[in-house]
Amino acid sequence: MDLYVPQTGRPAPVVLWIFGGGWKIGSKGYHVNVRDLTRSGIAVAAIQYRMSDTAVYPAQLDDCRAAVRWLRENGRRYGLDPRRIGASGESAGGHLAALLGMVEGKASIRAVCALYPPTDLITLGTTHGKPRQKSSVEKLLGGSIEQRLALAAEASPINHVSASSPPFLLIHGANDGIVPLEQSQALLHELEQAKVEARLIVVPGKRHWFRLDKHQAEEVARFFQTHFEMLR
Repeated sequence: MDLYVPQTGRPAPVVLWIFGGGWKIGSKGYHVNVRDLTRSGIAVAAIQYRMSDTAVYPAQLDDCRAAVRWLRENGRRYGLDPRRIGASGESAGGHLAALLGMVEGKASIRAVCALYPPTDLITLGTTHGKPRQKSSVEKLLGGSIEQRLALAAEASPINHVSASSPPFLLIHGANDGIVPLEQSQALLHELEQAKVEARLIVVPGKRHWFRLDKHQAEEVARFFQTHFEMLR
């Protein structure tokens, strides 16, 4: 875990950042898209998790939950407020951030910002799986969708939405050809059906994997500030 802690003079809320890369490549120090949250008084904890060539799901979620536990137990030593933890991630990391928020619930994860996240692995793996080559989803599950149907359903954030889910901010490129916009739209629908506060920002012209511009970064900061401030 890499900690980016603002010098605020009091314990700072913290957002767990989970990197993307198809659950198979990447590292905690690459493309920390919410790094500038520190300018808004919010710390960022960028974590490492096991890749799919090392361990299949749910190892990745287990690692994210372990990071949350560590922050609760040790955060105050590093100037963090363990009562105010959020989650964010992009692509595969957005999937894990969304899933983490669902399984931990809003009592633990106060808010989630997911960037272009896979939310329904059955639909994504079936539609975008490549013949003669395991897709990223299949590698995550350790087998084909057909062979791992129950696990694929369990690993899909869309199947864990409930009234106890935290508020969500979803950001997705309109022209995403890797994780289609429909993945965020479907999750938004389920969140709204469960009466969970949720918003989707569709970014015109953007494909998969983009940096937040100044306006988008400000939106993310306001989102987390709002839900962290509510606890004071």
